[in-house]
Amino acid sequence: MEAIRNGNFTSSEIFALTTTDRSGKGFGKPALTYIQEKQMERRLGRSLTGETSARPTSWGKLNEKRVHDLLGLDYRLCSAETLAHPTISFWKGSPDFIRHFEDPSENTVVDAKCPLTLKSFCSLVDAWQSNGLAGLREVVSGSQKVGEQYYWQLVSNAILTGCKYAELIVYVPYKSELEAIRELAMNWTGDNEHHYKWIAFSMDDELPFLNEGGHYKNLNCMRFEVPDADKAYLTECVLKAGVLLGELLVPEVVEN
Repeated sequence: MEAIRNGNFTSSEIFALTTTDRSGKGFGKPALTYIQEKQMERRLGRSLTGETSARPTSWGKLNEKRVHDLLGLDYRLCSAETLAHPTISFWKGSPDFIRHFEDPSENTVVDAKCPLTLKSFCSLVDAWQSNGLAGLREVVSGSQKVGEQYYWQLVSNAILTGCKYAELIVYVPYKSELEAIRELAMNWTGDNEHHYKWIAFSMDDELPFLNEGGHYKNLNCMRFEVPDADKAYLTECVLKAGVLLGELLVPEVVEN
């Protein structure tokens, strides 16, 4: 799957292409950097970096399966699949789930976020509960606009799947679930199984968990209709970036 994504724009990072310069007309620094990285991958014929084994990444990947176990049968796990835009070959994405309804027009593309810190979890859930999608998009973690990143990831995947609706699932387990999660980590038989061993041997207080009966639920589903205007805007951004990607004309980005 990684080879298919190399040198192409992907939903998980596509937020960068929506950033603009001070004039509001050209690409911002994050976009130019992202395009430049994709150019490098094309010249290298491989990814700039290997698959990360960082703990937040491995925790999130493992808990995709846990989330799937907790969801209804109308959710199909598809995170191992890489989808391509029907006409823009350099646009790829891998949504976590597709939620199917009796009425196909209600079908929903879904991404799950399983934060390793309770602060990140609370920030996302609190923002949604207080001000819906607008609040969610304003969430910032350090210098990262994670709310906007997650939003445009869902917009991208909605385009790739043809879905009218998108859903963000934010999950942290109850304390009573930790043993099942450790067992899942111990028995992982997929790729890079060593990435998950730290979870199997962690104590309760070394993992994020919620107390049952408290303010927060373990599964938080945030569903919304994706505006056609945002689909059109993102498509425009990708096409503009594709010109630079193909011609290799992006100037070197100099760090301040």
